[in-house]
Amino acid sequence: MADRGHQSPRSEAGLNDYRKRWGIACLFGDTKTRGLNLEGTHITNLEKLESLMLVVVLAITWAYRCATQTMGMKAIPRKSHGRREKSWFRIGLDALRDWILNCPKAAAHAWLEKAPRRSVAISKYA
Repeated sequence: MADRGHQSPRSEAGLNDYRKRWGIACLFGDTKTRGLNLEGTHITNLEKLESLMLVVVLAITWAYRCATQTMGMKAIPRKSHGRREKSWFRIGLDALRDWILNCPKAAAHAWLEKAPRRSVAISKYA
């Protein structure tokens, strides 16, 4: 049995699995209801769907690069209930949309610039 206040290796592994699952769920949300509206295409042709998925992967990557350019290494502010104001994807997608329309060089720079590595340090108190 683990000491009170310390998690056992098994519970830590379970939390890590849940974090990964939550990240995947958020990614699906970004591609569906919170940005790219992928399900609205109603594509059933496999070849067309594969091509669309390639474009979606590039769009998500570009949006995350734009978020990194916008936010740098800062954390996203949290609302009073503890949730983030916006997701990294939403910050990046909003920036990308603005830059493509108003400053295409900034959009190109976000794609071409090497994105800084963000350490994913997850505190047990977060």
